[in-house]
Amino acid sequence: MHRHALAITPALLLLATPAHAHEFRAGVLLVDIDPDGALELRLELPPDAPRPRLELPAGCEIVRAAPTLRATCSPAALRGAVTVHELSPELELVAHLRQPGQPARTQLLHHDAPSLPLTPNHTGLAGYLRLGVQHILGGPDHLLFVVGLALWVRGLGPLLATLTAFTAAHSLTLALAALSLVRLPQPPVEACIAVSLVLLARAIVRGDLSQRTPWRFAGACGLLHGLGFAGALADIGLPPDAVVGPLAAFNLGVELGQVVALMLVGLVAAALLRLAPRAPLRLLTAYLIGGLAFTWTVLRLLALGNPV
Repeated sequence: MHRHALAITPALLLLATPAHAHEFRAGVLLVDIDPDGALELRLELPPDAPRPRLELPAGCEIVRAAPTLRATCSPAALRGAVTVHELSPELELVAHLRQPGQPARTQLLHHDAPSLPLTPNHTGLAGYLRLGVQHILGGPDHLLFVVGLALWVRGLGPLLATLTAFTAAHSLTLALAALSLVRLPQPPVEACIAVSLVLLARAIVRGDLSQRTPWRFAGACGLLHGLGFAGALADIGLPPDAVVGPLAAFNLGVELGQVVALMLVGLVAAALLRLAPRAPLRLLTAYLIGGLAFTWTVLRLLALGNPV
């Protein structure tokens, strides 16, 4: 079996990248409506993202372009929408709308839906739900950890208990960090998340962690993964006066994405076992997880001394 590990090592080095844990590529659009009807917009983008063009509703007149865009708008204009043109297909904007006498609202803007209504009739929680789903499906380290737990733990009951412990733990640290009750720098957290995957892969291959209490290991690692989620959520941002709803929606989206991923992995595994019933699929997957996790660990440790 060690021959298999040596054979896949070059491929792992090619596949692995120094990306951050749970990397999420998004910009932020802050829209404030003042009591006098003035409109103020601030656009924050990733460093290498092309800058889109903002279109204000008809009836708005720009009075300042930088550092934030400010415009005076008629009452009719404030019933319109801000539209983002030339938005790159691979980039999304998390738009926060704040106005007097109404709760803050968050909406996800992307290439196919680039408009933010200034008088919405919904809370925007669906946007955070979608962000959670998209974020977990784009976070390979978290997904591989969940797959690894399914490979390691024997029996449906213990597996459900282990996954529940993992979910409860990462939900706890996500909430604590999102509420600014816990603060840790992100790069060391990302490196520790990769180490947790290495330990799990080793346990799958050697079976040297206790099968009687796997939920303890899963819970401890879940605390780390929750801090990874919190880093991404901090980049996206939460409405300052309406934290609980968006936080719950984001976390629910993470769990829905996790369930979808497990179902897809189960279907793929069943198909592979039909095609090659004698293949050591469990061990090969463990070596793949361990090899990728080890490479991520090295890259993330090296990144600690060379911040970008």
